[in-house]
This record gives sequence, C-alpha cells and structure tokens, in this order.
Amino acid sequence: MAKPHHASSVDWADGLGLARVLHGGGPVVALRRDGSSEARLALVDGRAFEDLPALLEAAQGDPSSIEAGTPIHAPDDRLLSPVGQPGKIICIGQNYLMHVREGGREAGPAHPDLFAKWHTSLAAPFADVALPPESEQVDYESELAVVIGVRARRITAEDSRRVVFGYTAANDGSVRDFQFHTAQRTAGKAWDGLTPLGPVVVPAQELGGARPDLAITGTLDGKVVQDDRTSQLLFGVPELLAYVTTVMTLEPGDLILTGTPAGVGFAREPKVFLRHGSEFEVRVEGIGALRNRFVDEKTG
Repeated sequence: MAKPHHASSVDWADGLGLARVLHGGGPVVALRRDGSSEARLALVDGRAFEDLPALLEAAQGDPSSIEAGTPIHAPDDRLLSPVGQPGKIICIGQNYLMHVREGGREAGPAHPDLFAKWHTSLAAPFADVALPPESEQVDYESELAVVIGVRARRITAEDSRRVVFGYTAANDGSVRDFQFHTAQRTAGKAWDGLTPLGPVVVPAQELGGARPDLAITGTLDGKVVQDDRTSQLLFGVPELLAYVTTVMTLEPGDLILTGTPAGVGFAREPKVFLRHGSEFEVRVEGIGALRNRFVDEKTG
C-alpha cells in the first residue's frame, strides 16, 4: 500500500493513544483520544495494521514512527481490545502491599508472582462481558497493563525504558472458586472473555516512562472499591521486566498485567462478586477508563 500523502506525524499529548477499531468489516489499529468517537488510521511507512503486535514490530517500538492517516469513526461500541492476539499475557499476583495484607499476609513475595493468560481471555473495553454459568464467584481486579515494544531477553532493570512501548488498563477477571481448586491459578485466571483491556495504549514517554506514578481506581456500580497509585507496586515495571526476561523472550505486543490494588471482592466481608447487571470500571490516570457490564451467559 503506497504511503498516503495526507499522513502526518503524531502528537501524543492530551490523551491520544492506539486503539483497535472495527472498521470496514474488520479490525484496524487507529489513533484515538479517550472519549472521542473520531480517530485516524495508525500507519507505519504508509501501512495500516489489523493488530498491535505487527504495528509495533514495524515501528521497532518507536512511537515517533507512527503516523496519522485517514480519519475513521471510532465510537466506544466499535472498540476492540487494543491488542487482539498478544503472543504472551503474563500476570503478576500480590504486587500491592495492602492487597497482600487483605489476603492475610504481612509481606509480599520474595520474587514476582507470575501466572499466565491467553488471548482468548481478552475482551473489549466497553463490551458486555458474559459471566460463566459454572461459577458465582467472579471477581474484579483493576490493573495497569504494560505493552512490550521490542523483542527482549535477559535485560537489566536499567534497560526497561527501551523495551516498554506503553500502558493500558485491564480488569483481571478472576473466577475465585476455580482459582483455588489447586495451588496453581490458571483455571481461575485464564477464563475466556473475562479480561477487558483498553480503551487505548498510551506511549510510556507520555506517562512517566518505566516507573509511572498514575492513579488507578476500580468502581463497582458507581462506588469506588479500589484506589491506589502505580508507584506503590512492590515490583515496579523495570524489576518485572528484568525478572520475566530472565525466564522468557518478550516480543512486540506482549502484555504484562502488573497486579491489583486492595479492595477486591473476595477479600471483603461479606464477599462481593459480580452479578448479572453489575458494571465495573477501571480508570488509570492518563489512559482513560474501560467500563463493562456483566451479564449472565445464558441470557446474554
């Protein structure tokens, strides 16, 4: 595809980020301001992309390589998860001290507590999310998600700035009874469609680099139930990247969900779980909010 003459360099300020939008019968990566229904195709060397991993590969993780192309319509109900098929989704447990303590422990883990999800777990930032009929213990977890920009293995914490492309918001939906069936968490954490992501990916350079200090809140049916700052992570983004890349190669578009603050439903008394009609919002300063209504799968 030839490079359009109308493409222009991107000003990333004022809440601009990369979204994934249904357009012309399929997904495209677009540049969108949070809350705006207008967007422009995101181009690298004149090419448009269906998903973020390929765009980041082409851009070599450099936000300045991304250009704004043709205007498109991008209302909330057309937004998809900004990353459709990441190669890896690595999640971190027990990474805010008050969350550790609400779980009955006094101190956090000695090393990052890793578990995994797959791309089928992801959901759109404003979609209705189906509650599985097999459980009545579906919980919410507000999280900052890291989007990897370049391939990396065995990096130091000091190298993390070149590896992180940007950040988005996530709700690490957790099926608590399945989570505790065994000592491994996968059955409760990798459930299809229970991890909304978005609404946009904002470059790290706009949000404080590899150590962002951003307000993160979770709101259930209009009531704030989680409220913290990402600077309070026990293992910050640089330490997480150094640890994870010791174990595996990270690639463009991979996700790291950095952990949830205190206030999850399972730790409350009485316990609070998502029910048919529940609405949960995750808001991260500088990124915006994802907001999902949860509905019984059998009634949709």
